[in-house]
Amino acid sequence: MSLKRRLAQHRTLLALAAIVVSLSAVVTTLFTHSYLGVLHDAFRERSVAYAQAFTSAAQPWRTQADFEMLRSAAHLLLAGSAIYVQIADETGFLVDERTAAAEGLTLDLESEILASSLSQTMRSAGGSHLDILVPLPSADGSGYARVGIDRATVIAQSNGPIVIASGTAIGFDAVMLLILAVAIRGRRREEQASAGHDAAIAHNENTLTAGPLEVDVRRKTVRLSGAPVRLTPKQFALLELLAGQPGRVFSEREILEAAWPDSPYADSKDIKQYVYLVRRRLSEVDTDARDLIVTVPGFGYKLAAESVDSELT
Repeated sequence: MSLKRRLAQHRTLLALAAIVVSLSAVVTTLFTHSYLGVLHDAFRERSVAYAQAFTSAAQPWRTQADFEMLRSAAHLLLAGSAIYVQIADETGFLVDERTAAAEGLTLDLESEILASSLSQTMRSAGGSHLDILVPLPSADGSGYARVGIDRATVIAQSNGPIVIASGTAIGFDAVMLLILAVAIRGRRREEQASAGHDAAIAHNENTLTAGPLEVDVRRKTVRLSGAPVRLTPKQFALLELLAGQPGRVFSEREILEAAWPDSPYADSKDIKQYVYLVRRRLSEVDTDARDLIVTVPGFGYKLAAESVDSELT
C-alpha cells in the first residue's frame, strides 16, 4: 500500500475518532448539565421549605421573647446541614448562631427583604451554601429569619453520576475507537489479500507451466526447476508454443507460423536446428531435460508433459 493511501486511512481514522469523542463529550456535557440542574432545583426547593418551616415554628417564641428556645431551635438546624441561623427584627439580631464554616462570613442586618434575595448561592469556607431569607409573619411585616444551607450534600450526590457518566463516555470512546481500528485493519487486510489474489491470477495468466518448466510470456523468461534458461527470441517463441499445450503435437507449419511469421524462406531444417538448440539450453540446466521436447515422426513436435514429473523432479 502506498504511503499516500496509508496517510489517507490514518486521516480517516483520526477524523472518525474526533467525531466519536466530540459526540460523546457533547452528550456527557448535556447529561451532566441537565442532571445538575434537576438536582440543584430540588435542593433549593427543599432548603427553602426547610427554612420556611423553621421560621413558622420560631414565630411564637419570638412573640414571647423566648430567646433561649430560639437559640435551641437554631442549634438543631446547625446540627444538620445549616451553617448559620439568624433571626432579626427592627431592633437587631435576636439570634445569630454559626458553625466554624460560617465564622468568616459577613452577614449584616438586612433593612428590607426583596423577593429576589429570598434564596441565593454564596461562597463559604471550604465550599458554597444556599443563603435563604424568609420574612417573619407579623402584622408590621418587620423581621426575618436567615438560614445558610451547606451545598456539600448536593455536590456529593452529583459527583457519583458525573464520574459514572464520564467513565461511560470514556469507555464508549475506547470501544468505538477499537471498533474503528479493527474495521480499518480488516479493510487493509482485505485489500492486501485482494492484491495478492490479483497478482496470483496475473502470474497464472502470464506463466505457462509444465512440471518444473515455467515460461513467463510477459517477461520473456524461462526457468527450469527454478533455474533460468537462456534463450534467443526465436528459441523462446518455439518453447512458448509447445508449452502452451503440453502433450499436443504441433505440426511444422504451425511452428513456422508461430516462430517465423515474417520469413517465407524458413523450412523444416530451421525447425530442427532450433529444436536442437532449445534442447541443448535445457540440458545445460538439467541433463534429463533434453528429452522434454519429443519428436513425433511424420507429425511434428510436442512437449512431453507426461514424462516431465517422473523424469525431471
